[in-house]
Formats: sequence, structure tokens, C-alpha cells
Amino acid sequence: MTAKVLAFTNNKGGTGKSTLCSNIAHCATLAGHRVLVIDLTSQVTCTTLFLENGDNLEEAETVLALLKKKPERPIVELCYHSHKGLDIVPASVSMAQAVIQLSAIPIGAEKILDRQIKQVSDRYDYIFIDSPGELNELTSNALVSADKILIPTRVNRTDFQCTETMLLFIEEVAPLIGHKEVKVIINMFDDRYKNIWSGSHLGKLYLQAQETFGELLSSITVPESSDIRTAFDRGLTVMEYKPRDMAARRIQELFNQEVVGSGRRK
Repeated sequence: MTAKVLAFTNNKGGTGKSTLCSNIAHCATLAGHRVLVIDLTSQVTCTTLFLENGDNLEEAETVLALLKKKPERPIVELCYHSHKGLDIVPASVSMAQAVIQLSAIPIGAEKILDRQIKQVSDRYDYIFIDSPGELNELTSNALVSADKILIPTRVNRTDFQCTETMLLFIEEVAPLIGHKEVKVIINMFDDRYKNIWSGSHLGKLYLQAQETFGELLSSITVPESSDIRTAFDRGLTVMEYKPRDMAARRIQELFNQEVVGSGRRK
């Protein structure tokens, strides 16, 4: 059976894509699944968390070597094993170079990553893609490759507008990328305002999210948590740092519902 591929994306930074991607990927690993993370971001968040000295790799040792008309190396050579039990294809701080490389390919540039993933898909249960916070060729490659698209958003009007733009983009490119299952995830949210005080400003914004995104909105929210930030500063996921913390429990719920509880590629 081939892996289920999930892409974390939004066309705005600061929504917690990399945080969710890394923590859910590690959650899957701790549950005994075979996991691959593909980092497409110039922030190299997943790379530095999962790979010691990951920020000191040569470009030929990163995903940059794959994202060309004629890849320099097969993906199997770039799947590094992490001390946290999963595999990762690392990113480079020079990911802008990948956009240039892909832009120079006249036909089929958006399918390059997907072709590479299919070479190793039977080795994993889940493949998680951390995509950049903008709409470019890297994002298109992530969307083409994904079976399911997860869009984190914070509870504010700017993030909602960007998420709507992302959803519109996915709809517009559907003929190119195919039909994808999509879920919007409220991230970094203070739960005290969700059900208890609906008249608050945040409560009203949450209701707006429900009205705007409808059935696309996941019922699982991830709370604002200093433990997640502290864990990352210490080179840990929240599953390692405080596994009984509310944030860790929500990550587990999100994994069970939005990752395990949906279809996979055939």
C-alpha cells in the first residue's frame, strides 16, 4: 500500500504550518507509522528540528537537487533518517532557487515532486509536505502531490482572507492538480472563547470562520501554547516536551481525525 500524502499550506506566513506539520509528523511516528517529511520552506523549520546540522547541508544534499527537469539525485538518496524516528527530505535556505529552477521548465514543472514521491511512496505510511507561505511553483508541486491539503489559519480577518484566497486557488487549479480533500484548521486559538463566551471578539471571529469555511473547517482546534514554542527552542516537539499538555492532546486528536480518518492515495 502506498503512503497517504498530506500538504500543509497557506499563502501567508505565521499561521503555524511548520509547527503543525512537524508535530503531527512526530505524532504519527510515535504511533508506530513510517513517516517521511518533505520540507519545501526557506525557513527550514522541519529540517532543523528533525535533522542535526540540517541547516549546514550543501544544496545538492537537499530537496533542491530534486526540483529540476533532470534531478541531480534520486529522492531515495535524500531521505535522511532523523534521530526522532522519521525520515526527512531537507530544505535549503535558498529555496528561492527552486522557484527559479521550476519556472524555467516549460511543461510539467508542477508534477516533478509527485513523480519523485511515487518512487518511495510504498516505503511509508504517511508523507507530510511543509510548503512555503506563498503561491508559487513549490506550492503547486505540494498540491499536485497531496491526497489531502491542510490549511492552518489563525483567528483574525487577515488570515481568513488569505485562507479564502488559498481555497480559491485550489479550486481554480483543480483541472491541473485534480480533486483534493481539504480541511481548514484553526491554529493558535484560545479555547476559552470558543463555546463559553460566544459574544467575545474571538468568539465572534470563530463563528465567522464557521460561516466562511463551513464543512471545510475542522472541528479540532489547536490552542495557543507557550509549550509548543518552548519545545521547539529546545529541539523538541510538544509530544516529547509535554505529552499531556492540551496542545499535545489536540495534536493527537487532529492526527486521528484529519490524517488517519481520511482516504489515502491508491
